[in-house]
Amino acid sequence: MEKQRLIRIIELYLSGILIYCLGILIFRYFPYYQRILHQQTQTILLYLYLGYLIIAPFLYLIFAKADSENKPYLVLKGLKKVLLNLIIILKKIKKEKSEETNINFKQDFKRIKLLKKEKVAFLFLLVKIFYLPLMINFFYNNFNHLFNLKGQLDLNPWTALWYPFIVTLMFAIDTGIFAVGYAFESKRLKNVVKSVEPTLFGWFVAIVCYPPFNIWAGNYIPWGANDYVLFSTPEITILARVAVIFFLVIYVWATVALGFKASNLTNRGIVTKFPYSVIRHPAYISKNMIWWITLLPVMGWKFALGMFFWSVIYFFRVTTEEKHLSKDSDYIAYKKKVKWRLVPGVY
Repeated sequence: MEKQRLIRIIELYLSGILIYCLGILIFRYFPYYQRILHQQTQTILLYLYLGYLIIAPFLYLIFAKADSENKPYLVLKGLKKVLLNLIIILKKIKKEKSEETNINFKQDFKRIKLLKKEKVAFLFLLVKIFYLPLMINFFYNNFNHLFNLKGQLDLNPWTALWYPFIVTLMFAIDTGIFAVGYAFESKRLKNVVKSVEPTLFGWFVAIVCYPPFNIWAGNYIPWGANDYVLFSTPEITILARVAVIFFLVIYVWATVALGFKASNLTNRGIVTKFPYSVIRHPAYISKNMIWWITLLPVMGWKFALGMFFWSVIYFFRVTTEEKHLSKDSDYIAYKKKVKWRLVPGVY
């Protein structure tokens, strides 16, 4: 094996060990994660790290080239560049003070600037730290609840538990796929991150929809939607639940279509198969339709305004996502083929 390739393999592996170890420490010792994450979620995260320690060397030996780069390596490379140039600038500042000379720092500050791929690596690391533990936690909750419901259905198949079973199954599939998407990135999985949402506003409208931010927002913005709400008659309740399941199937179908590309705030390649062949944001409109349907029995001006707020948030998720993805020529071509964002023939 050539020496240069072996050195790069070691660099890739050690970079992953360091960065992912930092993530594990954050998940295990940061008070917020200690409070919200199940022990099983912490265990899964630890197993993922141990899996990397054991399997990654073999994958790098098989697939890595002398010029290979991964996200941890790029993050550390960028940080090293920033720190070295900051040290140079501090030394020049000290020299300037001692010698009473004027030194031009313009070129030094230019060298601090991260390359595009280093920025993408750093931002995706933040995406991963925020979303991966949440999705594993959501998946565990849904998976655990699913088996509890299945046990009850086995005892009495003719109960009214089919609806919560279907709802829980759909959310388990959705969160499971997203957890895998956040955990793994590879050219062979065709889900390498090409770019990450570059604006603070784009990040805000995305992460405000997830804990702890949506919980904080709930202290001030009324929330009335409930998947299990009852309508005025059993017949209307059944019709409403059929509608909810319909939109939920579209929602999860969109996640299945994304597959390993599933993750927020990122461009990992453009997906064009159904339901993305009909509208460009099927998951967002489906989720909002479910909320508005299940809000109807308790509709009042406060709940209506609260739901309007979240619909506006999702509208801005659409617009910021479109602006981000439109920097990709593949997405521009996709928009020409699929003209409607949320509602066919309307918008």
